[in-house]
Amino acid sequence: MVKTIISVDPKKLPWQQETPLHNRWHPDIPPVASVKEGEVFRVECVDWTGGQIKNDDNSDDVKNVDLSQVHYLSGPITVEGAEPGDLLKVEFLNLGTLDGDEWGFTGSFAKENGGGFLTDHFPCASKACWDLEGIYCSSRHIPGVRFAGLIHPGLIGTAPSAELLKLWNEREATLVAEEGTDKEKTLCGCLHTRPLACLPEAKGAMLGKLGHFKDKQEDSEWLAIANEAARTVPGRENGGNCDIKNLSRGCKVYFPVFCPGALLSMGDMHFSQGDGEVSFCGAIEMSGFLELKCSIIKGGMKMLPVVGPSPLSVNPIFEIGPLEPRYSEWLVFEGVSVDEKGVQHYLDATIAYKRAVLNCIKYLSQFGYTEEQVYLMLSCIPCEGRISGIVDVPNAVATLAIPLAIFDQDVRPPKTLEALAAGVKVVQNVCMSTEGGAVPFDPRL
Repeated sequence: MVKTIISVDPKKLPWQQETPLHNRWHPDIPPVASVKEGEVFRVECVDWTGGQIKNDDNSDDVKNVDLSQVHYLSGPITVEGAEPGDLLKVEFLNLGTLDGDEWGFTGSFAKENGGGFLTDHFPCASKACWDLEGIYCSSRHIPGVRFAGLIHPGLIGTAPSAELLKLWNEREATLVAEEGTDKEKTLCGCLHTRPLACLPEAKGAMLGKLGHFKDKQEDSEWLAIANEAARTVPGRENGGNCDIKNLSRGCKVYFPVFCPGALLSMGDMHFSQGDGEVSFCGAIEMSGFLELKCSIIKGGMKMLPVVGPSPLSVNPIFEIGPLEPRYSEWLVFEGVSVDEKGVQHYLDATIAYKRAVLNCIKYLSQFGYTEEQVYLMLSCIPCEGRISGIVDVPNAVATLAIPLAIFDQDVRPPKTLEALAAGVKVVQNVCMSTEGGAVPFDPRL
């Protein structure tokens, strides 16, 4: 029987769990468990918001979600014998839902509280809830769609060293300071997710055994750590929130080790995700478990290419496992780096992918779905995004492939438009909020 080293109760608040959770990266957050090299162990995780989102037909919880608290992670876990400069090989043996909590949600944030990839097109918060039955899922909010999931952690990584943490904070603060100046990146005018980076913030911080901001706001030692601890929002050199759907059963990830014991943490469990997770809150978010095994490659961090100004400028590598949903027929949408205003961009793959996503949304909305439903759908169905061309100036080309078998109707172009109109059935919409007025608030605090 696999040993559970961290267990959670989704019905309890994150700060009431038997084993403390954390939602920041910092080398001084102490480990809550320890494993030996080669030991098989199980870790349970709450959903990334810590239970703020409910299984109901109202999206106000997504609209007003308190993002200062995310992501709630299980860990850190010491891997005995791991030292800075090593590679930590993590094998994913099994993943699944927690008994009695077999549901998930997909959402898009309000423009004034997080936004998403297409905030300029979808400024209102929305939500769809999913029933998880074995390997399959379906939603009352997006009828006519059913598919197999590929369960994975959206977030898993090792703790940063103090030197790496300083590098993160300095470069992200520089990016934020550029907003509204001549140095602002061109892409900021085309994508409307704000802020540009989530800088350290004591409000909402949970630092494992060191405590939760609810009880530690007057503690100077706690504040010193909380005010420099990195947010968990982006993926970085340590892995982190990369939202790679292929990190599922049978995969192996090679993480750089920056701290003694590696200090491995994980969370943000997904039942399924589309490439890009475009709506931001966009996979099928859930609580869940992972069964893992770790081994150490001594001095193996030297194997990772250094691309950047520091010897710490490395990234994990991974092997894809043998299990994934298999589809034989796809409908593929193209996008090029010309924005919606007709402005030409130079080899911009982000603009190209945005156009591919918009093309898909506009097309599928002809089959009875609302554009909001398709937006959420593309965040969580097993769709495949690709950079198809990156050298033919001036246009990058991106593609988005949709598996046809997930629909209960044929969504390929019909022979006549009359045939399309005859086959369309209007379905109910996702849960929608009104625009404006989002106030981040967690009534449980």
